[in-house]
Amino acid sequence: MDIDGAGTKAAAAGWKAPASMVLVQLFITGMIMLSKVSIGGGKFIFSLLAYRSLFGAVFILPFALIFERGKWRDMDWRALGWIFFNAFIGYAVPMSLYFYGLKDTTASYAVIFINIIPLFAFILSLMFRLETFEIGSIVGVLKIVGVLLSVGGTMLSKVLKVYPYKYWSSMITCLVGGFQVAFVGIILRRHKSAWKLGWDLNLVTVVYSGALATAGKYSLNSWVVAKRGPAYPPMFNPLSVVFTVVLDSVLMGDDVTVGSIIGTAMVIVGLYLFLWAKA
Repeated sequence: MDIDGAGTKAAAAGWKAPASMVLVQLFITGMIMLSKVSIGGGKFIFSLLAYRSLFGAVFILPFALIFERGKWRDMDWRALGWIFFNAFIGYAVPMSLYFYGLKDTTASYAVIFINIIPLFAFILSLMFRLETFEIGSIVGVLKIVGVLLSVGGTMLSKVLKVYPYKYWSSMITCLVGGFQVAFVGIILRRHKSAWKLGWDLNLVTVVYSGALATAGKYSLNSWVVAKRGPAYPPMFNPLSVVFTVVLDSVLMGDDVTVGSIIGTAMVIVGLYLFLWAKA
């Protein structure tokens, strides 16, 4: 019996989930830095988000066709409804608000609020009874405190329970989210110049964000949620704060203030209080 070989394989398998989540945080950091420059240069936010999401769908589609061939036929209206909610609550609304905030502040300050974006998903999960807490218990109190500072949602977990094919669900989520922000963007600004892409940094931002920060993130998160549960990916969110603060200071020359350190600490503490209460 190859005990050593089995142990090596088990150890390798154990590292896949955390390594994937660290990679996701690196993807997000790169997206934030590139998006900050693009938005600062005048790029229309809704076109940036729409192209990012649609490019993400294009990059995921080959994996869905290869590894989950024919599984699109299992899609029903119930699954599509959950995917629509996931795209709207987890991408369209929070990322639109986040990018407008990114426009008027530094990347290191704005990245703190990525950790509280899942608040929308948590509120929705309460409405649909996917999450419960008792105010009279210590665990319930910790959940409330965690929600007030930073929370993690369960929408993706619900989508995978209803439609357990991570590539197709990720691809359709990107597609639906892209159409949602495009619909709003066209209402706000119909001029062709707002939607034009050239051979410049905006194209690099869209392709990078679509391939890595959207397609890569959705696919890796879906895989990890299926393996470790919905509370696992948010545990690594504070890493993007650290990465962004360092890069923002080095590349953009922004100062690291005491206020930003305190704010970051509050978000991280709140996140882990919530995750501990869920566990």
